[in-house]
Amino acid sequence: MKHELQLLSPGAFQSMAAALAIAEFGPGVQVMGAGKDGGRDLYFDGTLKFGSADHSSAEAFAGYTVFQVKHHDKISDLETTNASWLWGEVKKELDAWAEWDKKDPRDPLPDQLVFITNVALTPVQNTGGHDAIRKNIKVYRDKLNDPSRDTDNQEAILDRVQRRKRIAHIKTIRFWDGNQLDALLSTHADVRRRFDAFLTTSDVFTFISELTGNAAVKDSEQVLLDQARTELLSDGLVYFDDAGDRENRGIPVHEVAIDLPVTFPGGGERSTVLGHVLERGDNLLARDITAVNGPRHIVLTGQPGNGKTTISKLIVQAYRVAALKGSTALAANHEAVLTGTEAVLRKLGHQLPRHRRWPLRIDLAHYAEERGHKLDESLMRYVADRISKKSNHGTITPATLTSWLRAWPWLVVFDGLDEVTEPETRRTVIERVVEFVNNAEGDRCDLLAVITTRPVGYTEDIDPTSFETVALDDLTPAEAVAFGTKAAQVRLSGDEERIGKVVIALQNAAQDENLGKLLRTPLQVLILSIIVDGAGTIAPDRYSLFWSYYDTVVRRERNKPTMVRTLLTKYEPFIHQLHERAGLLLQQRSETADHSTAVLTEPELRDIVWHILDEAEFQPDGHHADVLDSIIRSSTQRLVLIAPRNDGFGFDVRSLQELMAARRISDAPLEMLLNRLRLLAPSPHWRNTWLFATGKMFAEPRVHEHQAVVELVETIDQNAAERLGKHLPIGPELALDVLDDGMARAWPNWSRRFLARGLHVLDAPSAFNLDLSLRILLRYADTGAEQREVVVRMMRKDISPTGNRLTLASAAEMVPAIERDLRVHERTLGLGLVLDQVARAPHPAPQGVDWEAFNDELDTSPHSAALDPVIRAGAAALRAIKDDAFGEEHEADLITCLSVPAAAAVLNAAVGHVLPGDVSLFLQLRSVLAQRFRVPLGDRVLS
Repeated sequence: MKHELQLLSPGAFQSMAAALAIAEFGPGVQVMGAGKDGGRDLYFDGTLKFGSADHSSAEAFAGYTVFQVKHHDKISDLETTNASWLWGEVKKELDAWAEWDKKDPRDPLPDQLVFITNVALTPVQNTGGHDAIRKNIKVYRDKLNDPSRDTDNQEAILDRVQRRKRIAHIKTIRFWDGNQLDALLSTHADVRRRFDAFLTTSDVFTFISELTGNAAVKDSEQVLLDQARTELLSDGLVYFDDAGDRENRGIPVHEVAIDLPVTFPGGGERSTVLGHVLERGDNLLARDITAVNGPRHIVLTGQPGNGKTTISKLIVQAYRVAALKGSTALAANHEAVLTGTEAVLRKLGHQLPRHRRWPLRIDLAHYAEERGHKLDESLMRYVADRISKKSNHGTITPATLTSWLRAWPWLVVFDGLDEVTEPETRRTVIERVVEFVNNAEGDRCDLLAVITTRPVGYTEDIDPTSFETVALDDLTPAEAVAFGTKAAQVRLSGDEERIGKVVIALQNAAQDENLGKLLRTPLQVLILSIIVDGAGTIAPDRYSLFWSYYDTVVRRERNKPTMVRTLLTKYEPFIHQLHERAGLLLQQRSETADHSTAVLTEPELRDIVWHILDEAEFQPDGHHADVLDSIIRSSTQRLVLIAPRNDGFGFDVRSLQELMAARRISDAPLEMLLNRLRLLAPSPHWRNTWLFATGKMFAEPRVHEHQAVVELVETIDQNAAERLGKHLPIGPELALDVLDDGMARAWPNWSRRFLARGLHVLDAPSAFNLDLSLRILLRYADTGAEQREVVVRMMRKDISPTGNRLTLASAAEMVPAIERDLRVHERTLGLGLVLDQVARAPHPAPQGVDWEAFNDELDTSPHSAALDPVIRAGAAALRAIKDDAFGEEHEADLITCLSVPAAAAVLNAAVGHVLPGDVSLFLQLRSVLAQRFRVPLGDRVLS
């Protein structure tokens, strides 16, 4: 059987080479994996006997044998070309082994050197690939043995002699070429089976039993095929929240998706989501065979509207298409999606996944809501139930799916962790996901798992040995215009005049210093394009952008001969109130365990409208009952932004729900509003709502309100012992969010005060999301020479005496790469040097870790005897964190202590003796308290 070795990615080929070597020679073969390995992809020290694949070549090797893996990604039809490529690779390796005067030469030298390659070498005598490379190796050795070319240059003579000695140590050089590997794969069927997703061209869903040899999976072939075909059409749709589309038409994701930029921790390295995930997925990821070093799974973080769900749908769709391609059980609609997806991947610079994984996308919010009290069940049981519902050919069991996972590679995208906000539910969901991944790891399954979430509030650092965290980056102006153009072409379908108008407006906005800052996420680009299409004006801050979108949709509806037009003409203020009250209620509801994906039932929506009309002294049960009925009837289609959703009513886009919730909580006297903002500020669930509410205050020319917001951010960590605010402040992070939001851009005085507070993220012993904070600072500095000078001045004046030297040094190292990534103006460059100077400047002696002083503080602080057990239990919880012995009982004790103001004040004072100097304690305590910030606040926000 001829195996298609060219389909293997470099990492997968290295994994296969390792698996074949171990199968051939036993577990004594040591696998080095990818990376700097001193020329040793694999090695064996002892006696090896070749021959199981080709008995005529049997021979024994004694001593130290090194295997080097050479994968050619572009196999030529010309055998001589392939052989020339391989000789070039062999010569590079021989040159590297011959090096003797390097600081760190390759040692020990091998007795035997074996090259494993997917290039097939022809056996034709004298002219074939085998003989040609052997001749080249002989010529290489002969040159090193030939003194006739020596000159009087003693250094050159010494170099040749030393190189000859090293190469002479390599007694034998052998090759496992593509032909030999074919034979070995046929001999070692168990190895071949683990690579079937690459090597077998058969339709996956038609030949499951042939590929797995598993009878239980065979009986579920049709169920798995049904699920794949159904979700190819249903899960591969995205929706534009455009009221002009009365049917809210789903659009195939391949028609609008773009490849989103992504950055990695440590700053600067920029790739794309598709590129990173497809490259990772093209490796074998089973832990006993993978060539991937470090975490193999991915946590993808992104700000609201960054396109996490859309890109996750495209990733899963790419794997569905790869699995279904070639199937005869597809309709014309399926084929259209296959063709469209493959075409858009090519346009984005990618190809279909070479490693055909069985794909799943799990909406974690739906999972949390649907399973409810059953979250203690395995996640695989939920997957089995969901797949069974998609088929008329019976059910599939968790045991069968587990067999399928053991036999075939999988991709599972766990989308929307940020939508699961209730602390206990979130913790359980994460436990189920990690349990799923760990079980797959234990069973040596080839699984790639991807989790998506917002960065705000993501502090769990989920199983860092298994998951790497990467962040969606902002679009560049060119990327934003490209996406806006594509979206306009799909939305406006052939109306070239309107498309041209939108594209020109986007291009102009990209050149505008202020408006360009809005073109950072796909959602904001889409909204901006809809506004300009409706002849609206654009304000350079996020609140005004989203509110203008709502206003644009309202104006569109007023111009259409529909029931909604009549309602807006007569009752527009009440329609506004309906959106605001519904938005707040849904935002409150979505932070509880039972309503991760919040909707309003029709009776609940009717009740809201009834109260709005009744408060205005209409008669919703009498003379104006028809108004009430008309509003509800319009909502069953779409009433501006409220539309049918999941057997109820809600907003298609979460950010619009948060916008309306912000307007509702803003409807209060200033002092009450400030109290609400102070309450909500620590909560990740309410952060976007908080920013919209403060953005609304800045959108209106009320200087006293602007000053109130500034002072709130500056003082929010004072008197906040209940969250150890002095030592774990949220004010700097809030200040940077406000600065980045753009709401204070027109007010230099307020912007500078936000900047001054925001720079204090550099005070922390380990700034969480330091990369994100630096990006905000650099974006602000890049808005003008004056802003850049202000940043420099404040760094030197305000941060020099307070900043943590290690954090400053880390920031200084990260800045140059981020500057390149953001493509900042030339005048902005050099902030890394400033930070380095600040880090090197004299600082007060760093505060140490003094647990004795911590204990003394507890002993000398005046408090009642009744509080003493509470305080002691809280202090013991902190020590348990330090000792890595923290459990649920400690968490309960800590939360109890912080819930009592007097006890929290004592603990807040005592922890100052240990927290600033203990980075590990700082990070762990921040993570623990993040759960406290997730406590539902919705029922308190209006009280």
